Amino acid sequence: QTQKAMDVYEKAMEVDPNNAEAKQGYKDCAVRQYSGNSGDPEEVRKRAMNDPEVQQIMTDPAMRMILEQMQSDPQAVSEHLKNPEIMRKIMKLKDAGLISMQYR
Repeated sequence: QTQKAMDVYEKAMEVDPNNAEAKQGYKDCAVRQYSGNSGDPEEVRKRAMNDPEVQQIMTDPAMRMILEQMQSDPQAVSEHLKNPEIMRKIMKLKDAGLISMQYR
């Protein structure tokens, strides 16, 4: 059910990217889906890697290069987030708990 709700919120964000309710709903679902009862990073990683979409993102050479660049050059994040597809993938990894981002 949580994945279905996330899909609906994602469609809503495609229609209106600034819709706060859709963003919050998506975030709440993602936290519920990936956090379970464990705060253990290894458990979070295992759970996230069971998601086929996360697996696909993590095995994509272009995405791995982007993630490495974002680690070494935090300013690169804003450039990459301008691409809606890259942004969606990065947000998926963030929501899965595999990456964290600081907003300034």
